[in-house]
Amino acid sequence: MVVEEGQVLPGQAMPFAGACRWLISLDYDETLRSQDPLHPVPAEFYELMREWRPLGIRWGINTGRTLPYLCQELLPTAPFLPDFICTCERYAYAAQEDGQLYPLQEHNARCYVHNMEVRERVTPLLHAQLDLLRKQLPALQWIIAPTDPLSVEAEDAATMDDIMAFLVPFLATLEGVAAQRAGRYMRLADSRYCKGSALQAVAQQWQVPAERWVMLGDGHNDMHAFRMFPEAFRGAPANAHPDVLAWMRKHGGYISPCTGVMDCLHAWKRHMMTER
Repeated sequence: MVVEEGQVLPGQAMPFAGACRWLISLDYDETLRSQDPLHPVPAEFYELMREWRPLGIRWGINTGRTLPYLCQELLPTAPFLPDFICTCERYAYAAQEDGQLYPLQEHNARCYVHNMEVRERVTPLLHAQLDLLRKQLPALQWIIAPTDPLSVEAEDAATMDDIMAFLVPFLATLEGVAAQRAGRYMRLADSRYCKGSALQAVAQQWQVPAERWVMLGDGHNDMHAFRMFPEAFRGAPANAHPDVLAWMRKHGGYISPCTGVMDCLHAWKRHMMTER
């Protein structure tokens, strides 16, 4: 079954009773996701979410992936759905009383309209720059994503580093536009929307202030959210991009000695208990 952006997700989140006290927002690729194709989200993570449920914790995936791309892997393997999902660094879905995840229609519609305006304005400018990139650095291997003229897919993260270095002066001329980058992927988007604004839309549904958020991620697109909400607990796995690790060291975020999310989550729990 293909789940398109904007649809209600099949399946249900775990039952939830009482007020939501904490939100855990997790990047997917290279953070929550393991390398095991049969169990992309480790079983011990789901067990931890069951164990922590009585604490008033809701959790979600906050990713640059589109909803179809995320669901084709997540739905066949997940014992239950997240409480929320944020996709494309902007769209938001949240569980309602029936446990199903519904799109936050007003927020998502606003994101769509504003990003279509950016697409119309910026596509010819970006493609002119990419033509120059091909001429000046012909050895770089990359493509424009077939479904989005403002998205670039590079051969690897190092290649995207070179592409971004080339594009920096051009990007500085684009008012109201931000580059959302994750590993070897990059898209240009309306700068008002990012993983942080999507998480904020979810948090408003359950009235959870940012000081009760946990945000874990490994890529440049996570840094947008980290910057927006310094009061949240912010963490990165050991395999995060060097730029993310450097930012964390400078701004007091938590850097795990491990890959994955389990160590970060237990570090947050210790921090939470100390603060209480």
